[in-house]
Amino acid sequence: MFITAPGLVQHLHPSQVAPRQTHWPAITLALERPWYLLVHQVVCRGQKRSQTSLVAWDTALLDLLAHIPVADLCGIARLDRRHGAGPSWALQWISALWAPAPGESSAVGPLLFQLGADPQLRTTHGLPVAEAPGRRLLYQASGPPAPVGGVVSPWPPGARP
Repeated sequence: MFITAPGLVQHLHPSQVAPRQTHWPAITLALERPWYLLVHQVVCRGQKRSQTSLVAWDTALLDLLAHIPVADLCGIARLDRRHGAGPSWALQWISALWAPAPGESSAVGPLLFQLGADPQLRTTHGLPVAEAPGRRLLYQASGPPAPVGGVVSPWPPGARP
């Protein structure tokens, strides 16, 4: 179930929408940019539960990560828009996420990441980037990374039932 912020409208058939509805069984990904799937633990009624958030912006992901204890992070995945025949979106688990070094070029973007077992550090545009001193590790997957280009598990690394 997805929760919307006040004022946001989901484009569903009117038969599927109740007046002033704020919880949705489905969402539409309209942006042509990458999205992130953030899985973390929350406490609800005294019990730890897994929560999954769909995040549209790199800066929003950074804001969320600043407020979630590292020990509560279960996994972060990236959904990239695909064009052509076949599925429209591809999901890959992120094995590490970094903040650029202070003073590093703004062309690098707000975050850098490694996908699955690929050791290459990449920008948010997927471009390879060389190592640089002063970068800050924000997240590192606890389990083995998901395969690159292969079938991706629906569970974050190390969180299989």
